[in-house]
Amino acid sequence: MQKIGGLKLKQGRNHTTGLRIIKKYAGRKMYDMKNSKFITLTGIAELLADGEEILVIDNKTGDDITLMVLTQIILEQQRRRATSSLEEPVSGHPGIISFTERKLKEIVERLVKIGKVSRNEKDSILKALLARVEESKREIENFVREILNHMNIPTRLEFENLKREIEQLKKQIVKESG
Repeated sequence: MQKIGGLKLKQGRNHTTGLRIIKKYAGRKMYDMKNSKFITLTGIAELLADGEEILVIDNKTGDDITLMVLTQIILEQQRRRATSSLEEPVSGHPGIISFTERKLKEIVERLVKIGKVSRNEKDSILKALLARVEESKREIENFVREILNHMNIPTRLEFENLKREIEQLKKQIVKESG
């Protein structure tokens, strides 16, 4: 058994059949053993989207760090969505959270299926991951708010209020001039 984030995970050495093995080196570099080339988190996300099952091993310690890397992928995707769509409301975006929760459940189920996580540990791992996602979401929201405030850019709500006020003023001008 191995501990990651206070949770015990089974070692993956005997669960490698059919898995794409990725070695993680210092400095966040990861190496795809099958293709014999370096791979990014985005590349791993694409492999997962194509249905590949992966095993990520820390090259220095030999530990199975798949769960940690999967969490990084999900958080990175969430960050990209949050920063690339500033036109969306910053707070309370249920789509990201429900997508993330659904994806996390799928990943944890896959880890249970291949024996990396026990059924008993599944719920606590999912709860810990979702708490981390929620924490990251709050950090991203605060970061975006600070940037918008610093750049003096109105929020979507402020912009919508301004549009409503302009429409009311137009109606008032038409009414008074007609």
